Amino acid sequence: MMVEGRGWKVEMTMPGKIQILPEPVAQSIAAGEVIERPASVVKELMENAIDARSSEIIVELKGGGLQFIRVGDNGEGMDREDVPVALQRYATSKIKKAEDLYAIHTLGFRGEALPSIASVSQMTIKTRVTDSIGGTKVVCEGGEIRSISEVGCPIGTEVEVRNIFYNIPVKRKFLKSIRTELRYSLNHFLRLSLSHRSISFKFIHDDRMLYEHLKTESPLVRIGAILGKEIYDHLQAFEFEEEGMKISGFASLPSISKGTAKGIYIYVNRRFVRDRLIYRAIIEAYRHVIPAGKFPIVILFIVISPSAVDVNVHPTKAEVKFRDPERVFHAVIGTLGSVLEGTSFFKEPVFEAGKKDLAYSKTAPVPSPFMKSYSFTPPLTKWEKGQSVPTVNEPACPEWKLEGKIQCRILGQVQGTYILCEEEKGLIFIDQHAGHERILFEKYRKEYETRSISSERFLIPIMMELSTEESFVLSSYLEEFQSMGFEIDPIGEKVYAIRSIPSFLDQEDAKEMVGEILDELSLLKRERKGTETVHTILVSLACHSAIRGNFTLRREEMEELVGNLYPFNLSTTCPHGRPIFFFLDRGELGKQFKRKS
Repeated sequence: MMVEGRGWKVEMTMPGKIQILPEPVAQSIAAGEVIERPASVVKELMENAIDARSSEIIVELKGGGLQFIRVGDNGEGMDREDVPVALQRYATSKIKKAEDLYAIHTLGFRGEALPSIASVSQMTIKTRVTDSIGGTKVVCEGGEIRSISEVGCPIGTEVEVRNIFYNIPVKRKFLKSIRTELRYSLNHFLRLSLSHRSISFKFIHDDRMLYEHLKTESPLVRIGAILGKEIYDHLQAFEFEEEGMKISGFASLPSISKGTAKGIYIYVNRRFVRDRLIYRAIIEAYRHVIPAGKFPIVILFIVISPSAVDVNVHPTKAEVKFRDPERVFHAVIGTLGSVLEGTSFFKEPVFEAGKKDLAYSKTAPVPSPFMKSYSFTPPLTKWEKGQSVPTVNEPACPEWKLEGKIQCRILGQVQGTYILCEEEKGLIFIDQHAGHERILFEKYRKEYETRSISSERFLIPIMMELSTEESFVLSSYLEEFQSMGFEIDPIGEKVYAIRSIPSFLDQEDAKEMVGEILDELSLLKRERKGTETVHTILVSLACHSAIRGNFTLRREEMEELVGNLYPFNLSTTCPHGRPIFFFLDRGELGKQFKRKS
């Protein structure tokens, strides 16, 4: 066999180690870069439908998309002669030459979606253009066209995909449960719906309408439909424009935050992207505005000249590359900074005329949530009720076993966050939030295991409207919530009634607590029932109920907290894995001051 190239020619007499992959294998590899799971099919077909100038898109799944996916639109459709060409790799109507890659105005452009989907499934396409009285139907299986025929169908395109990865069993084995795969598809559906409010979207699963978003001129209407109407009052619109770039959207005020970053939506030229640079800019803008570990809600749209951004750096187009990343970074920080200017979570309150509440004033006493009976063992401090509070010179702290029994005493509180204890061999710093969180976690876990969690029922149920994502998570874990003392009933589309909560929670915190638990549960990467889910709920309950950092404790409160930490070893962590104790050896302390003993 003769292999030729430009200016060279080699005759191959026998097979070598390096072989050309067979066409079916090569197609499978290429398809795997674009189609990872059913959600990838939903994303690619929805993007094609949007590019076809559709005003209505319907997504229908069965079995989480493992059995069946159908995406229909009322867009431009395809002529009969275009259909077989569209099923070939790199066939596209959106670019003609290499230079067009730097002038991309559409979501799709590579010509890989349809051939990639066809090579790993059994696919049927029905399509019709405006000026045609009939449509075209093509049946494709494993990448091969089985038939092309005329068919009666509405204007637009409808793509049916059955038995994804039926011809690649190994790939199919790596797919998750039906509910998890459905959730992946739903995420793509919501992201595209959020950025294209001029299009009506429907999402159907197992013949049941899950979500319907009607087209609207108001971005807040679409945001409310997806993220929940309760965030309306906490969002601030923003807009910034300079030569070749426009930044706009909505950002949450410090009055609301989330436990995860799932409320951050970044769009570049209406394409949803995961961009570390922009994400870092958003987090930096909120660094001193919301508590550490919390995340804002930001819907950010960047419109930039296509020549200033490369959208061709990732197989699934999930990432982009800016020509001038520093400019974009500082523009995002500056835009969000102007929204948040003058607001801060840590800002000292001012007393307004006519207001009697002295909430969180440093000079006014604040009721401490720690004074509730949170202890799961009797306090083990060295003083009895009725006696005077021990002075700093009296041992008032339990013994920790470092190298035998060692007495220690409380010296006080550092930065309103750490309790400082002294003992013979050094100093012990205690993170008050981490320590209290561990105490509560053990208490709640014991009550759960012994089925002794008591509930407090509301006379008037608390109504709660959730985002689409939160509603999906809650419906998946209602049984686990019930086992923890919650009674939550669905009463409408994404609207729930909280009828009872565990008695150790504050009624006023019910909605916030449920929201925090949903944030934690949404982080589970696959459907995990039983102990994994219960553990997540227990940790959230403990974290929410625990005393916070930057909160001044009274002497007796420190005594109670330290007393209840007695059963724990100094290497113990909080349920999240953070250390509770830090031991500073006396010798190490002396070294810092260059003392010999």
